[in-house]
Amino acid sequence: MELHIDVPWILQVAEVAGAGDPAPDDYGVPLAAVARHRAELFGQPVYDGPYAKAAALVHTLGRCRWLERSNLAVAAATGVMYLEAAGVSVKVTRDDAMALRDLLLDPACDAHKIAELLRSWAPTD
Repeated sequence: MELHIDVPWILQVAEVAGAGDPAPDDYGVPLAAVARHRAELFGQPVYDGPYAKAAALVHTLGRCRWLERSNLAVAAATGVMYLEAAGVSVKVTRDDAMALRDLLLDPACDAHKIAELLRSWAPTD
């Protein structure tokens, strides 16, 4: 399933996952996240498949400061909700969330590493 989300969708996630955070400081970040997960080069998706697209969203929203306090929580929630909306079931533990937080705080973090981590969240049973 090819799923593309929009800025209002991200802002709704931010309203829930970032409860108590004031309005975004920089609306360019969710705009960039939307453009990034939809990116094509020579007619081919730059991020192919739900994990890669979710990772592009998470990376942009988590690494670029746009909220006062809840960038990481909103980035993680966006990734989970994107995968669920794309029909991918995920099971996220506290350890999984902490691993994503640690990865996003690592200067070597990239979308590929995030996609690998997100794939590990798929239930095995």
